Amino acid sequence: MNYLLRALMAPLALTLSACSLITSPLVAGVQLASTAVTSVANMAPNTSTNGIAHPHDELHNVCVELNSGVIVADFIPELQKQLREREIEIRIYAAGNIPSDCEATLYYTVLTQWGSPLFSDELRPYITDINLLLKKNGKVLANAAYRLDGMAYDKWSSTGRKLTPLLQKIFTTDNMAQWQNSATSRDDASHFEQDVARRASAATRN
Repeated sequence: MNYLLRALMAPLALTLSACSLITSPLVAGVQLASTAVTSVANMAPNTSTNGIAHPHDELHNVCVELNSGVIVADFIPELQKQLREREIEIRIYAAGNIPSDCEATLYYTVLTQWGSPLFSDELRPYITDINLLLKKNGKVLANAAYRLDGMAYDKWSSTGRKLTPLLQKIFTTDNMAQWQNSATSRDDASHFEQDVARRASAATRN
């Protein structure tokens, strides 16, 4: 009886071994490709424009005008967390309700598109643009922007990873090109706001 069972099981064992030999390299290749893509995405530098700022007093409290058009759920929590790490408290207000006692007001836009990560059919939003504009009494103190361009290696990077270099440029003096109170700086601020509006309008049309 034992000899009969062994004789019947032998072809099945050979078949399973053959399948393993055929599929294992394929599975290993997929895993290797996935790991490589993830590694490149993590190593790739974030794409962000140069931050520019007027010299100003150190800020400890910043008001944020809530942008109801932003669909990225973790943007405000991430913004709040990173600013608190810089010992800056934020207060969030609806548009048009910013109180006059704010040290400065931060305005933001976040544009997204939809896509599927590698080896996934699930549609998810990913951030293509972040625009930060810091003002006080109507005067631009600083701005910075993230743009998803080129090879888009950081397409699926986290909100925090895309936001961090912008906050560094706005709130870390060493990383900002200091503006002088000149016509050139005012023109640059105007062009920045016009560019934000143009890109937001283009995203809406798409």
